[in-house]
Amino acid sequence: MWRQAKIASNYVVVCVTSDCPERFLNMCRHRNIFFWDVSKKEYGFDGKISRKDFLQLKEICYKTRSRVRIRLRRGIRFVLFKYRKHYSFLAGMCLSGLMLYACSLFAWDISFTGNSEYTDSFLAKYLSTIGVHAGMPLRDIDCSSIEHSLRSEYDNITWVSAQINGTRLIIHIKENDGAKGEPVNEEDERDIVASADGTVESIVTRKGTPLVKEGDTVKKGQVLVSGAVSIIDDAGTETEKIYTQADADIMIKTLLPYEDSLEASHEVKYYTGRKKRKLMIGLFGTDIEIGFSLQRYVNADVLTQNSVLRLTDSFFLPISLGSKDYLEYEMRTEEYEPEEAEEILYAKLNRYLKELLENKVQILDNSVKIDSNGIVYRLSGTLTASMPAFSYAPVADFDPVGDGHEKAGSG
Repeated sequence: MWRQAKIASNYVVVCVTSDCPERFLNMCRHRNIFFWDVSKKEYGFDGKISRKDFLQLKEICYKTRSRVRIRLRRGIRFVLFKYRKHYSFLAGMCLSGLMLYACSLFAWDISFTGNSEYTDSFLAKYLSTIGVHAGMPLRDIDCSSIEHSLRSEYDNITWVSAQINGTRLIIHIKENDGAKGEPVNEEDERDIVASADGTVESIVTRKGTPLVKEGDTVKKGQVLVSGAVSIIDDAGTETEKIYTQADADIMIKTLLPYEDSLEASHEVKYYTGRKKRKLMIGLFGTDIEIGFSLQRYVNADVLTQNSVLRLTDSFFLPISLGSKDYLEYEMRTEEYEPEEAEEILYAKLNRYLKELLENKVQILDNSVKIDSNGIVYRLSGTLTASMPAFSYAPVADFDPVGDGHEKAGSG
């Protein structure tokens, strides 16, 4: 550990001229004076020694008839001593310290973790609309407000945690894992109602009173399972009615309309191969392009690469370096061939069917066809699906004997 301590402190590089360098080093070691990076020379040796130890060499040099000459001085103490009369240097150091302190009061970088559906640039643009951007004072950042805004704006974001680390604002995000639907409070009293027209394929009731059975035809909005449960005595008389959260597994066979279109004429982007690059420097959130070019592109894609300078992993500076690449392209109008248009439309249909399958929707029959009038290709038809087509509604009373919901639910 002593070596690391010596290197970290102020030290000098010396050359020792001695007829007996071994005796010189032994006497130094006896007095706890240490050298490192020692290299043997014809006149003696070269080495490094701390400033404190160097001041104790006078007696040893006298006894061993040696001479020590300083070659280099290293350390902040020597630097300050060298420039002790350079007031501009001292002022510059003080100004640099003040600037670093001022920079530490602002957030110069906003980063996101855990996001896949929403890109960093997309989320950064939204944050700018609510007044959160790079370069804003740290004291003005309300992490709770940011978390609430992101959860309210995007349904697929289920969890958000914002934290300030140095001059960085880090936002941790957890997106929906695929389960969709309105969250249900178990303490609420609710009915289960049909969210689409169809035929009940299966129903398994865990809580509540079922008002339909397998094979019944139901309409959208019709109550399938009531949250009102009647307590009947042996004589068939209702003695009490309780309200609960209806809970059931219901599959409904229904028809899903499907339609998608594709214009026969479309524009295609062709790159010409011409490109230019400009260097860019960012200061306090403002990007400045360096250089001048006589080339003017009417249409061009811009690829930006940017890197924010930082002192540590959490201390970012308001300075960034990067470049912009301009790639020229031309737009040309082309016509889809019938086979190509059919392939595109059916690929979009397959993606839609995959999304339905992820939401526990089984496709029983696919009755879609493609047609064209020379201007538009259209894929339309119906999909026969088996799906959990139900939602929740406030509980409503029903008459188990009369002609209430039960009668309306019969097929």
